[in-house]
Amino acid sequence: MNVEEITPKDALSAVNSGSHIFVDVREAYELDELSYGIDHTHIPLGEIEIRMSEFPKDKNIIIGCRSGKRSMNACMFLKMNGYTNIQNLEGGIIGWTENGCPTK
Repeated sequence: MNVEEITPKDALSAVNSGSHIFVDVREAYELDELSYGIDHTHIPLGEIEIRMSEFPKDKNIIIGCRSGKRSMNACMFLKMNGYTNIQNLEGGIIGWTENGCPTK
C-alpha cells in the first residue's frame, strides 16, 4: 500500500491555506515538550481505531508524529479503512523543526 508523503514546508503551506487539516498522532506528553505551531488535532496513534470518525473523509489530511514512523502507520491504517486523502508528514516534528517550521 502506497502512502504519499509531504514535505514540512509544503505541509505548512497546505494547512495555512486551509486546503488540509493536520493530525498529530504523538502522545500527550510529547505535545507538552514540543508541539506543531499550526492549527491541528491531537489523536494518539493508539486511539485512531476508536476515534476514526474524527477523520473527515471529505478533507485532505496530513498526519504527523515525531519522526514519521507512527504517522505512516496511522496513514496505512486509515487507507485500509477507505481513506484516500491521507498524506504522511516527511520526517515528523524532527523534520518540521529542521526546516524552520513553527513550533509551540
